[in-house]
Amino acid sequence: MQHHLHLLTKLFFDRVETLLSLLWSCDAVVSGSCVLHILLPANETPWLPGDLDIYVSCHQLSYLTMLLECEGYVIVHEHSMHTGPYGSSSICAIVSFSNFRQSIDVIVSSTAAAVSPIFEFHSTAVMNFITADNIFCAYPTLTLHLLSMVNAGPLYFEPFGFKTRCALKKYAGRGFALVACSDIHGESGLCRLMPRSITDQRGLWVNISKMQGVSLSVAELFDCLGFIDLIWVLGGYVCGAVYPFVHAQCFLIEDDSWVTPTCVLWARC
Repeated sequence: MQHHLHLLTKLFFDRVETLLSLLWSCDAVVSGSCVLHILLPANETPWLPGDLDIYVSCHQLSYLTMLLECEGYVIVHEHSMHTGPYGSSSICAIVSFSNFRQSIDVIVSSTAAAVSPIFEFHSTAVMNFITADNIFCAYPTLTLHLLSMVNAGPLYFEPFGFKTRCALKKYAGRGFALVACSDIHGESGLCRLMPRSITDQRGLWVNISKMQGVSLSVAELFDCLGFIDLIWVLGGYVCGAVYPFVHAQCFLIEDDSWVTPTCVLWARC
């Protein structure tokens, strides 16, 4: 993994430490094809990522822009959005940077969490990210075996579903097979209607420096990404039923210390 990370990073920055420091400074993450290229064995990733996708909260965009400009990147395109590319609601802008050799796309989250849009994307195959310290995979029992479940939200609620279908076709071309939720109930215990948390035991956290699996406490997650927890549901038709349908949902639990009531502060004194 470290070797893969080094090879990918050197296309965009002089050192891996430059990228990781940038992520740490802005509570940002890297997601997209780059993460799969690091997670999966080399013989299963003959393709190369086209660019680098960095996700950041709207509160940190200005600082991230300054850091990228210090590394020789300039803004070449900026696009404000009302909904994300797959019908998601947590993307407020996409800002493209270039150093005239490589491109970096900065996906701006409308929430306090850079990762919010990732759990609204087309399938479980891309619900992965890299922080300054760790690599996270939301569905390791599927992703590491080149399996994926569709996220029902983009498929049903994006106008015409064109971009979602194109994305699913792209990852099918990279070896991912779509599986029905009911087909994996017994084997993995997963269900698309099961609420998931970024801190639960079904996800995989791998420490970059030690290259071993770790579990993050709520306090460690806050130090790493600036929020308390994130809960999501893929949604879709209820397994074994014909009619009931659940919309894909993503719920962020934030730090509210800045609005702590005065009476509570007095009680602590």
